[in-house]
Amino acid sequence: MAEKIVSTGIERLDEALINGEGVVLGSSILIEGSSGSGKELLSKQFASAGVGSETVVYFSTDETSDELIDVFQQYKWATDLRIVNVGTQYFEKVLSRELQASRFKQEGLSVSELRNLGSYGSTSDQINFVADMTYEISKLKSPFRVVIDSLDFFLQYYNPLEVLSAVRTIKEYAQANGGTVMYTISEGAHEHKIHSQLEAICDLVIQLEVGRMAAEFENRLIIKKIRNHPEKAAVMIYAVTDSGLTPEMITRVA
Repeated sequence: MAEKIVSTGIERLDEALINGEGVVLGSSILIEGSSGSGKELLSKQFASAGVGSETVVYFSTDETSDELIDVFQQYKWATDLRIVNVGTQYFEKVLSRELQASRFKQEGLSVSELRNLGSYGSTSDQINFVADMTYEISKLKSPFRVVIDSLDFFLQYYNPLEVLSAVRTIKEYAQANGGTVMYTISEGAHEHKIHSQLEAICDLVIQLEVGRMAAEFENRLIIKKIRNHPEKAAVMIYAVTDSGLTPEMITRVA
């Protein structure tokens, strides 16, 4: 039985992937890049490509829902998707309470009084956003498309081994239940061992980088890994146009 292929939302990238059409349904995709490389924009472009034919859920950790919608509208991408704003929830449920507790402590309230107010004591040990995210994904039915932008948040606030376990669980669920998952992560921001294990888990690994060419900058999209297709490793030069990330040329590595 032929594998179903889904588009990444970037035509030239699809052409460089499986059967010249995109990625296999059930794939886990890791997008690596430094600040300003365009990984967040790529993740939105990928999400928009599934609207209308798939259930699309976008987990955001750094942008508000309004900021996300503004970007989608700027590029004229469909906005009929579900946004789960993890960053906002973390502030409301954890950080705001810690700020309030800190203020009360400065004003002289005792620990017992703070506890009675329900403000003292971080709730971060009671609210597990890694588990919550995994649970939300486990309720999705085929076909679905998930973006998690970004893993940096989870690796900062939770045990990296717990995050790796969640990524493996989500991968297995997506494969078994007809979904595609994309993660973004900052290059060089985490322990090399953890980063390498994430690359090993994911089926497609793409690195975005900005290189300097004399007095100009060059944007490169590097297809580092396609599981079982090492011959498809490639480097693509891309620009950011009014359509989003737009590859302009490709060089095969193998």
